[in-house]
Amino acid sequence: MSTATFRAAVVRAPGGPESIEIIDVPVAEPGPGQVRVRIAAAAVNPVDLGVAGGLFHAMGLIDQPDHTGLGWDFAGTVVATGPEVDLAVGTRVAGLVDGFDRDFGTYAGQLIVPATNLAVVPDELDLAVASTVPLNGLAGAQVLDLLGDAPAGGNRLLVTGAAGALGGYVVSLAQGRGWHVTGLARAEDEDFVRGLGAEFTTHHRAMAKGGVRGRYVLKP
Repeated sequence: MSTATFRAAVVRAPGGPESIEIIDVPVAEPGPGQVRVRIAAAAVNPVDLGVAGGLFHAMGLIDQPDHTGLGWDFAGTVVATGPEVDLAVGTRVAGLVDGFDRDFGTYAGQLIVPATNLAVVPDELDLAVASTVPLNGLAGAQVLDLLGDAPAGGNRLLVTGAAGALGGYVVSLAQGRGWHVTGLARAEDEDFVRGLGAEFTTHHRAMAKGGVRGRYVLKP
């Protein structure tokens, strides 16, 4: 009887995008606290190009004897669960596989991950869209954890790169923590930034002249 497999994108000998290979991986069953997810979508991040190009190998952050898996964010559907897992088969989830030194990633047909690394995706949210949230959304939340809630009498926050993948999340999340946010971005991004509920500027000096002098300048 043949063993069930799925496809995954990996790098054996880094050398740029052309070094990415597609291999067949045997399907495994999840262990305690784990689930197996059928991947519907996985986001593309600049870090993946760094892995394919050998940047992190050269830094000593990757030491895989066979191959290195690509991909960090993902969204999909739970297809199998191990013991001690509350998620049901069929649940739509999104999550993140972090770290560099690993032989698997989210550029794959399936993935086994700890259930604690997953969030349930609302039915109204497309899985392709959900796959773009984990890495940058979590990074934005961690930035704001370091910054803290807005203090009384000094709650203005300037977010540079406010239309970027990380900056957009910071703009949105900061308002929920009491910050009065102004987004710094290119003129063509004004509608997007204002659509996130922030004020807008194209230059930090213009902000200062207008009297917007926040206690913090955040550069995500």
